[in-house]
Amino acid sequence: MSDRGPGMQRTHWTELAVPLVVIAITVYALLRFSYDSLPRLQFLVPAPLAALAVAELIAARRVRAAVRHDPDAKPMAAIVIARCVALGKASSLVGSGVVGGSLGLLARLLPDVPNVDAAAHDARVGVLLLLASALLVAAGLLLERAGIDPNSGAQRPDERAY
Repeated sequence: MSDRGPGMQRTHWTELAVPLVVIAITVYALLRFSYDSLPRLQFLVPAPLAALAVAELIAARRVRAAVRHDPDAKPMAAIVIARCVALGKASSLVGSGVVGGSLGLLARLLPDVPNVDAAAHDARVGVLLLLASALLVAAGLLLERAGIDPNSGAQRPDERAY
């Protein structure tokens, strides 16, 4: 049983690995049969993920300051902090899925990059998507952890001191 009581547990790496692997395999398998019929990827595809990641990094800084009662921090309602924590958890999970999708895309395209211009173009977009989604995972985890009060002693059950 957890010492934290009811509520959300911090995201564990296995919760991120499962969607990453499942989506990577699925995307790779689907693209093996249908890539030739798809239009070129646009360079703006990763932009929303990158913008969300930047916004979450900014929010994480503000939430952390409020939770730690920093002198210059603006107070935040507990429900707002809880929603930010939930957003961070959701973003890290979605980001890990997009990382998997990007890896599946790149695994499908990299063998064709030297010979096919469209594959080279889409691989560049895939790398940008991979970077933006990895940034979203990191920002989501930071936002989730920013809402944890360092004085509460809240730990995962497997991190308890004995």
